[in-house]
Amino acid sequence: MGEQGVSNLERRYRRLLRVLPKWYRQDREEEMVGLFMADRSDDLDLEHSWPGWGETGAMLGLAVRTHLAAGSGLTQAPAKVVWRGEVVRALGMLGLLLSVFYAGASLTSMFYAYNHPEIIGGLTWLRVFDVAPVVAFVALVNGRRTLAKLAALAAVLPAFVMIGQSGHFWTWLVYQLPALVTFLCLCLGFHREAPTPPARRLGWWALGALLLGLAGGLATGTGLLVIGLVTLIVRVVAFVRGDVVLGRALSLFALLQLAPLVFPLIGGEILIFVLPLAVLLLLTVVAPIRKPSARLS
Repeated sequence: MGEQGVSNLERRYRRLLRVLPKWYRQDREEEMVGLFMADRSDDLDLEHSWPGWGETGAMLGLAVRTHLAAGSGLTQAPAKVVWRGEVVRALGMLGLLLSVFYAGASLTSMFYAYNHPEIIGGLTWLRVFDVAPVVAFVALVNGRRTLAKLAALAAVLPAFVMIGQSGHFWTWLVYQLPALVTFLCLCLGFHREAPTPPARRLGWWALGALLLGLAGGLATGTGLLVIGLVTLIVRVVAFVRGDVVLGRALSLFALLQLAPLVFPLIGGEILIFVLPLAVLLLLTVVAPIRKPSARLS
């Protein structure tokens, strides 16, 4: 036993509970510690044991669900916690729609490569992973969250293989930030208590992104400019409607897209579409956000 009758095991459990938000621990910490310590009376056990891997994993999962609460899940969660979870989920969906756009552009590129192998070297098996975002989107709106997360991971794996083979690690990493952040947002935001995204409404956006990608694959930069313009327009609409969740998600979404543009701007490359796109995204990032209302819309 340690000082004041508190065992090392109890201290370790309380330290583990710190991954939970303070508002959640205030009401449930003592109850949870009591459940953990039930039937643990052996002095050797109390002195030298640690929380098990299963308990640690369950606690980390609970930490994600409480820090990024869903509106219909933890009813006692503070409003800012619910907003935070909604922003993460909205950012994940925006990133997934952008990935669907890139999947469309990749399909056009693969079709062209198949018909012109002498020009661009033909196809490689890694290009199959380019269409994984479409699988991830369809799976997510149908409630198949594990499949959606695996497909989103498959979309970024080839890029990281190429990163490891290149001599420009940080440059490649910046270019992969949107896809990587999308994957993380899907994993963290769409936990088991989070609502399933509305398939019908988002389906039209996904179809538009896919068609835009198919067309954009024929004219490099055109589709990206349209995406930047749409992002700015929706950002303005979100401000007018007072939709703080969508507004904040769009600002972060634009910032993720803006980061890779720094390199061509510095090098003076393809400024024909890079500079206008950077201006559109910068306007989206700095556009004002209304203060959230008392309840989440």
